[in-house]
Amino acid sequence: MQINSIEKLLAQTLAETDLSKKQQAVLNASLSLFAQQGFEHTTSSEIAQQAAVSEGTVFKQFKTKQGILNALLEPFIENVFPRVLNEFTNKITGQQYHNFEHFLCYVVKDRLTFAMENQKQLKIFLQEIIRDETMVKVMYDKWQVLLDEHITPLFITFQKNKQLIDWPISRIMQYIVSILAGYILPRILTNSMATFDIDQSSQAASDFLLRSLTPLKD
Repeated sequence: MQINSIEKLLAQTLAETDLSKKQQAVLNASLSLFAQQGFEHTTSSEIAQQAAVSEGTVFKQFKTKQGILNALLEPFIENVFPRVLNEFTNKITGQQYHNFEHFLCYVVKDRLTFAMENQKQLKIFLQEIIRDETMVKVMYDKWQVLLDEHITPLFITFQKNKQLIDWPISRIMQYIVSILAGYILPRILTNSMATFDIDQSSQAASDFLLRSLTPLKD
């Protein structure tokens, strides 16, 4: 069953590690509070209270609040992000599409919806990831593997049917991702997703991409 909640995916990931139940509780509580209140405004006593542990337990393993955040980042990049990608590709490859336009509209709305539903959690991670070139590269490499295995064959079919411009697949995907990022990132980082109109924005982004990526008719 597909899970679209980053908090739930992280909790499942932590449950599969060697961390103790108390350590898992601290990390799960921290992500929840960081998302609700912001990293800077969350105190160790609040984390301890939500995790149902002593305040000393909070820092026994993670030392500092930044240490807690770092402990959340590793499973997010190594496990949660790949799982989000895999579940997304399983979803889109399991669908039947009438044409490239149908595919594009489905994908754009699905990803914008995911971003809106997980905006607060994504903000916590994105603020840290974009500061570190190594983390950005790791995530890009994982995305590239997914692209080669699942998206490329689908796009090649659209190109053979003259529905998709004859560009390298990697260039097409970079273009699509950059447009979606332009819609998503500013709103996540400024906490303005609450006023985001999914239907209107999905249609606008899909229309723009379709005009750009559809081959010119002879």
